[in-house]
Amino acid sequence: MTSEADYRLPRTVVPSHYDIEIAPDLAAASFAGTVTIDATVVEPTATIVLNAIELEIDGDQVLVPHVTLESATERAILTLDADLQPGDITLSLSFHGVLNDDLRGFYRSTYDDPDGNEHVIATTQFESTDARRAFPCWDEPDLKATFAVALIVDHGLAAFSNAMEVSREPAGDGKDRVQFATTMVMSTYLVALIVGEFEATEPVDVNGVPLRVITPPGKLHLASEAVEVGAFMLDFFASYYEVPYPGDKLDMVAIPDFGFGAMENLGCITYRETALLVDLETATQAELARVVSVIAHEIAHMWFGDLVTMKWWNGVWLNEAFATFAEVTATNAYRPEWNYWLDFANDRATSQETDALKTTRPIEFPVGSPAEADAMFDVLTYEKGASVLRQIELYLGGDVFRRGVSLYLKRHAYGNTDNEDLWAALEEVSGEPVGEIMDTWIFQGGYPMIDVTTTERGVRLSQRQFRFFGGGDASWKVPVLYSSSLGEGRVLVGEEPVEIEVGDDLIVNAGGEGFYRVAYDHERLASIESRLPELADIERYSVVSDLLAEMLCGRASAGDYFDLIRSLDDEGEADIWRVALEGLSELDRIVSSDDRDPLRRFVVDHTAKKADQLGWVPADGEDANDRTLRGLILKARGINGRDQETIRTAATQLDAADAEVADAALAIVAANGGLEDFERFVELSKGAPTPQLTVKYLRAATQVPHPDVPGRIIDMVLSGDIRTQDSYWVVALLIGHRDNGVRAWKLITERWEEIIAALAPNHRYRILDQLKFRSEPDVAQSVHEWFETHTFPGMEKKISQKLEMLDVRVGLREREGNRIGDALR
Repeated sequence: MTSEADYRLPRTVVPSHYDIEIAPDLAAASFAGTVTIDATVVEPTATIVLNAIELEIDGDQVLVPHVTLESATERAILTLDADLQPGDITLSLSFHGVLNDDLRGFYRSTYDDPDGNEHVIATTQFESTDARRAFPCWDEPDLKATFAVALIVDHGLAAFSNAMEVSREPAGDGKDRVQFATTMVMSTYLVALIVGEFEATEPVDVNGVPLRVITPPGKLHLASEAVEVGAFMLDFFASYYEVPYPGDKLDMVAIPDFGFGAMENLGCITYRETALLVDLETATQAELARVVSVIAHEIAHMWFGDLVTMKWWNGVWLNEAFATFAEVTATNAYRPEWNYWLDFANDRATSQETDALKTTRPIEFPVGSPAEADAMFDVLTYEKGASVLRQIELYLGGDVFRRGVSLYLKRHAYGNTDNEDLWAALEEVSGEPVGEIMDTWIFQGGYPMIDVTTTERGVRLSQRQFRFFGGGDASWKVPVLYSSSLGEGRVLVGEEPVEIEVGDDLIVNAGGEGFYRVAYDHERLASIESRLPELADIERYSVVSDLLAEMLCGRASAGDYFDLIRSLDDEGEADIWRVALEGLSELDRIVSSDDRDPLRRFVVDHTAKKADQLGWVPADGEDANDRTLRGLILKARGINGRDQETIRTAATQLDAADAEVADAALAIVAANGGLEDFERFVELSKGAPTPQLTVKYLRAATQVPHPDVPGRIIDMVLSGDIRTQDSYWVVALLIGHRDNGVRAWKLITERWEEIIAALAPNHRYRILDQLKFRSEPDVAQSVHEWFETHTFPGMEKKISQKLEMLDVRVGLREREGNRIGDALR
C-alpha cells in the first residue's frame, strides 16, 4: 500500500476561489479553458504544487514561467523565479485536454435519436480524484474553495453546472458564454460541467429551492416520478437535518453513459438513466424503488458529504455509509408500505458475505493513491457502513441519533471532519460511549456471532468471530437488542460474556438489524423455528439468512436448509422468499447431475402453494409485496424448478400488463431459450422505450444458455454495440452463468487484454462480480492460477476477496454436491 504522504499536496499555497472558463468541442472530443485561482501563500515558496493529469498547461507568464507535469503523482509543479511571500495571490493558467471515453474526468457521452443520428454531450465525473483531468486544481477534499464556472458552448446547446445560470451572452463564432453563480465553499470532486442537447422540466419550488429534472431529448415523459421524489426528499432532509438546503438550486440530470449509479455534485446531481427516469406502467417494484432510493441517497449527500465533507479519502466510508443509511430512512418515509428496511436486509446480507472472509478489510483504512481511493467504493463502505449506523441508531433511539446528526452538521458546516466529530456529537446528545463502540466496528474487519446459552439465571450472551474459513480472534462492542415474555431490553456485549434475565420466547437481535449473526442452543433454536410465523418479518429474514451463511461455511447442511424451506410454505413476505430462494439457487449451481431433478422437484413442490394463491394475474388492489412475490415465485419455478407448465405459460406472458409478470416471463423464456431468443432480446434492447427495458432485455440475452451466446456478447462489448457503462456487468453475468460460465471464462482469458481495454478503468475489476460461481474444481484452480499473473492496480484486495468467495463455493460443492438427493429423500 502506498503512503498518503506520497500523494498529498503541500500546504504552502492553498486556494480559496476558482474562476473557471471551459470551451468543449464536442465534434473534436476536446476542450480548452482557463482557470484563475485566488490563493493564499502560507509560507515562502518558489514552487506551487497542484493536481493535473491528461492536461497540457500553459503557465501564467507574469507569475509562473515554468510548468512541469508529473504523471506518476498526477501533479503540476509551477516553478517561480523567486520566492512568493505569505499573502494573497492570483494565479491564471490556460489548458486544454481530451474529452475521453473512460466515464471519468471531463468525458463524452453519446446517444442516438429515433432516426439513428448520433448526438454527443460532454459531462463530468470527478469523484474521487478526477477533477484534475478537467482543470488544474488542488484536488483534495479538505482544500475547499468557491467556484464560478463559465462554459463556452455552441448556440442552441444547453449548459449546466452547480449553481444557477446568471447570464448567457453571444461569444462569437456561433458560440454562447454561459455564466453560473458562485457556489458555496466545497471540494473539487463536487464540481459539475455538462454541455449538450437536453430538455428540462418546469422548476418546482421546494422551500424556495427550484428543482428540475433534465433529460436527453425525448425522455422528459419519464421524469414525473423523479420530480415528485426529488421534491419530497429535499423537504424531508431539510427537516431531518434541521439545516436548510445549502445550494441555490437543484438539477437532477440523466446521462446516457455514466459509470456509477449517480453522483452528488452540489446542485447538479448526475444519474445513470435507470436511476432517475422511469415509466410507472412498465417498471417493476425493484426498478421503481431503485429510482426512489438513489434520488434519496444523492440528495442526502447535499448535506452529509457536500456541506460537511471528510478530510481525506479514508473517511469516504462515512460519507457514503450515511447517505446509504439516509436513503433507506427517507425511502421508508416516502413509501412506508414498501417496508424498505426489510428490503435493505438483502444489502446487509451481501456485505456480511464479504465481511465473513479472511480477506475482508476494515470499513476505514489508510488511503494513499487515487487507485486506493477508488477501492473504497464497495459493499463494506456502503452497506456494512450503513448497517452499523443503523445498529447504533436503534441502540441510541431514532430521535437521539437524529439530533446528534443535526448537531454535527451545524457544528461543522462548510468544513471537513473525521469520524470522531460525529461520534462526539452523538455522545453529547446521548450520554453513551458511541466512539468506543463504533471504533470496534470501523477499524477492524469482520463481525461476530452471538452465542446464546441457557443458564440457571437466564441466558449468557457471548461472542466469537464469524468466518467462512477458520476462526478469528477479533471482538466487538456489540449493541444487542433482545425481547422475551418479560419485555424488551438492550445490552452491550464485549469481550466478556453477559448474562441477562429473560422469559420465554427469547429473540436476540430483536428487530433483526444488528450486524451480527445469532447461534442459539438447541432448545431455544427449536422454539424459534416452531414459532417462525409469529416473529417480525425482519426477524424471520434473519433466521433464514443466518442458516444460509451457516450452510455456506459448513456448520449447517443442505438438509438443514431444506427443513427450514419446508416451513415457509405460508410465508407472505417477498424479501424472505428472496433470501430463501437465493440459498436454493446456490445449491442449484453445485448440485450433481444425478441430483438436479430431485432439487427441481423440491423447488416446484415448495413454491406450489404460493403459486396457486397468486397465479399469473394480479388481483384488484394487490399491494407491491404480493406483485413482487409473484415474480419471485414464477422465476423460481420456471428457472430453478424447470416446471414445464410455467415455462409454457411464460412464453405467452412477455407482453403482460403487469410489470412483475412480464419481467418474470422474460427471465424464464431467456433461461430456457435458444439462439433465436438471444437475437430477439438484443434487438429489443436496442429499441427499448425505457432505460429499464434496455437493461432488462440485454440481461435476458446474457442468460440464454446457447453455447454461442458468450462469444456473441463479447464481440458486442469489443465492437462498442454495448455501452461502456453496461459492458462490465454483462461480462460478469457471462462468467456467473450456470451453463455457459465455464465457456465464457475461457473466452475471456483468451481475449483478456482486448476486453479489459474496452472497459472503463473504474469498472474493470467488476467483471469478477460473479466469479464466485465458477466452483468447478478444475476451473477454480485455473482461476487462482490466472490471478497469480493478472491483476488490477489498486484492486488487489478485492481480487483476493473474489477468490476467497470462490473457495467458499468450492467447499460447498465438495460437501453437498453429491448428497443433495439423499437430503431430499
